[in-house]
Amino acid sequence: MRIICVMTLIFTVISGIGPNLGDALHASDFIITSSVSRDASQLAENPEKETGTLSVEKSAEKIRLQVDAGAYDRLGTIVSVQLPVAVDPGVYPLADEQGEVVALQVDDTNKGWFVLKELPAGTSAHFTLNLQFMDEAGDLSAGSRSGVHEQMDSATITYSTENGKVLSYYHSDNDPPDVLDDRFRRGGYIHPIYSPSGVILSNHLNIDNQPHHSGIWSAWTNTRFENRDPDFWNVHNETGRVDVDSLLHTWVGAVFGGFRSSHRFTDLSAEEPIVALNETWEVHVYTSSVNEEVHIFDLKVTQTVNTDRPLYLPEYRYGGIGFRGHKDWDDPEKGFFLTPDGLGRDGHATRARWAHMGGYSDGELAGFAILSHPSNYRFPQPMRIHPSAPFFNYAPTQLGDMSIQPGIPYVTRYRIITHDGGPDADLIDRLWQDYAYPPSVTISM
Repeated sequence: MRIICVMTLIFTVISGIGPNLGDALHASDFIITSSVSRDASQLAENPEKETGTLSVEKSAEKIRLQVDAGAYDRLGTIVSVQLPVAVDPGVYPLADEQGEVVALQVDDTNKGWFVLKELPAGTSAHFTLNLQFMDEAGDLSAGSRSGVHEQMDSATITYSTENGKVLSYYHSDNDPPDVLDDRFRRGGYIHPIYSPSGVILSNHLNIDNQPHHSGIWSAWTNTRFENRDPDFWNVHNETGRVDVDSLLHTWVGAVFGGFRSSHRFTDLSAEEPIVALNETWEVHVYTSSVNEEVHIFDLKVTQTVNTDRPLYLPEYRYGGIGFRGHKDWDDPEKGFFLTPDGLGRDGHATRARWAHMGGYSDGELAGFAILSHPSNYRFPQPMRIHPSAPFFNYAPTQLGDMSIQPGIPYVTRYRIITHDGGPDADLIDRLWQDYAYPPSVTISM
């Protein structure tokens, strides 16, 4: 059999991302012609705009996928797979053996994402991926009511599903109340986060209690940099701070929407302010078709030092990614915690794969769980659970000194689940299993 691959590639690499030519050249029994052109300004204005064309001839217009459940029952499970040929970002039809079609969304790293409805442990399912845009197939396209949508204003970008708002992110500075000065003016954090019924679960700029806490945010407390000790957490001490740098990329889709952004950790204790650490966030907000009882979003944080000097992180009880609960939970009688071991606030300094914070917000019972990925440093990480305030933090520095070294990114991953009512530990466990040990996917052409 003669194998012919013909590719015409015209593209501009954005943030180091481009078509995977190496994978494409391993495809067989088909001809690909691809023309791709990407402009950063156009992408920022309309991340879902089609900027290239893809034509696939012969058998390559269909890719076969085998999904293996592994050791766990799967129900509304998020699945991802790296595709073997270069495909334009977009939404494509994925059909099971009975002909039922779901959406598969391809991102700008050539990875496909879809929701697996149900698959018992130890079994497999087979799908066929048609490489044509879902727009042509009808109501599962990103432009329909289903999927994830975004709305942006001068300070925030808000993501919603068909079940309502999920979260907002401050891509620019907040607007502190008059009683707080400009030390508390910042962006680069998530607030609010919402339950499926719309209950707000987070807080920021709390003038009565720890106003430096900002929804879901990132900072280190006890640090050593170039023989100084900047504190990036307690901004009121004026030795360090974290600010948003840029909103790099946003997107929406039938399966997930999200954004990438960059932040800077500035050491203010030097003679002149110096950036010690660069940080990027990547957030995925998933469609409610995963599970209508919850909202699900992922947070991936990557930190790299800005100079040839490391950032040292001495042992300390908190620091990293912080989570601040609703203002009503400032009253310990209205807020509570839960760990897989059944612990509450007494779970402080124990280690766990997930933790839950919840309570009564404006009279409504709701909460959220933070699921820690097994790849996280020192997993299962120890937890900082505040003895009275609604504050949680996975704190790997509780186990001893750490450092972020030049040339070695420090990566942290969490999945956040919001819900109405009280916590369901069995559901949280199942969702953690999906996150930590997702189904495997085998591809054949």
